[in-house]
Amino acid sequence: IMAPSKEAKTWEFGDFQTPAELARQALSHLRKLDPDFRPRTIIEPTCGVGAFLLAAADIFPEAEKVVGLEIEPNYLANVRSTVSDRSDSHRFDLREGDFFKTDWASLLGKLPEPILIVGNPPWVTSADIGRLKGSNLPEKSNFQKYTGFEAVTGKANFDISEWMLIQNLKWISEHSGCLAMLCKTSVARKILRHAWKDGVPTTGSRMVQIDAMEHFSAAVDACFFSVKTNGGKTTTDCAFFDSFDATEPSNTFGYHDGMMLSHVDQFYDHRELLGKDNHYTWRSGVKHDSSKVMELRKVDGELKNGYGQAVQLEKLYRFPLLKSSDLGNGRVKESRLETIVTQRKVGEATDCIREQAPLTWAYLEQHGEALDSRGSSIYRNKPRFSIFGVGAYTFTDWKVAISGFYKRLEFQVVGPIDGKPVVFDDTVYLLNAKTQEEAYFLADLLNSEPCQKFLESMVFWSEKRPITVDLLKRINLEKVATQLGRQDEYISFVELPALPLFAPSQDTTFSNATKIRA
Repeated sequence: IMAPSKEAKTWEFGDFQTPAELARQALSHLRKLDPDFRPRTIIEPTCGVGAFLLAAADIFPEAEKVVGLEIEPNYLANVRSTVSDRSDSHRFDLREGDFFKTDWASLLGKLPEPILIVGNPPWVTSADIGRLKGSNLPEKSNFQKYTGFEAVTGKANFDISEWMLIQNLKWISEHSGCLAMLCKTSVARKILRHAWKDGVPTTGSRMVQIDAMEHFSAAVDACFFSVKTNGGKTTTDCAFFDSFDATEPSNTFGYHDGMMLSHVDQFYDHRELLGKDNHYTWRSGVKHDSSKVMELRKVDGELKNGYGQAVQLEKLYRFPLLKSSDLGNGRVKESRLETIVTQRKVGEATDCIREQAPLTWAYLEQHGEALDSRGSSIYRNKPRFSIFGVGAYTFTDWKVAISGFYKRLEFQVVGPIDGKPVVFDDTVYLLNAKTQEEAYFLADLLNSEPCQKFLESMVFWSEKRPITVDLLKRINLEKVATQLGRQDEYISFVELPALPLFAPSQDTTFSNATKIRA
């Protein structure tokens, strides 16, 4: 999201100063759509050169107090110089200070209401700052409330603006007012989700799309969003506007049934498909966090690892691998890659590889340092060379799969390649099937118009990974089959007996005729 020419300090502080005209457009749109909102206090918690603060002072002249805080002394000096020439300079209270160390609750408690909080908080993630060894971070806390697997696999990397805006929302929720901010669209949705999920008394939520490339040379979806607190009956919907010229929203998204919905009306048109399916479980592909070691590319008749080294290993632990890019480009009949699958289930002992496939064991030991130094805590206290996202479902011949990254709902049938079941990486989601016919039946259900419309009502395509397991597990496939008049087929497939993992030849030791269920 950052222009690569920016200095490290810009990266650390997410320093994208708002053009004055953009700030004026944003706040004028807010006033036009809500003319009855008349703030008595305006606050910009990270005011920079003051674009939002000054625009707000002009567009809301009834405000008695205009408060700006800024950590960068040169920026603050510029704002003070500009304000000193204004006839209403007595309204302004400009302070040098650190957002993270300011007692905002105390400050807001002394100011007249309604309060309007405006601004453009830093466009930078905690990981970005960590890489730069920067200090512009809040104290560590699991404010996103991630638990278990999510908390230990890196999902908790967050935008600094997300943390800051949640704090803004927390303070303003104790008062009558409005939070109106320019930020990444994904961050705005997270803030609204946080408010709606936690029952914050919000109303009048709006979001306006902006061109971040034009204004900030940043390739990211961005918006100006606003939400009022304690201003009437609580609502959990947000009107989305395509531009500041628009007077009517093009869409409404919201939070219903404990979920974020991208198209509220469309969701309710197909809500009968919502529910947990009793027979089919969505899975993600294999996670190993060491592609250079564990993934092997086919080059001129031989296998090479990510270091460019030629590799000769037994077939026993090698499986054809498909990634998101393969599914996204329709490459499902053959594989460019193979991957080493060291376990049949999470936590299974791996020392048997030494006897069953000595070349494979020697290769893993050769790269033991890389595998042992994998950073994720999921590998801690697990057998050496462990992987995740593996189970009986991994080894079924027939699967229905979809990429988590590609921005289309296309479910594809994937069968065995070179006589072995296909393995996916952890950016792919799958259902396993006992037969080829069942796989094509499931794909028909998932690609049907009712199912597609239902899923589209919950997908936010601007997300980095728009398709997730959480999304897919909301589909009740039996209800889809019933709506399509194919319930008898559904029942016939779920009643099929379990099958062996795959028909092994020399691979009998590894497969061991394990049975699977759909």
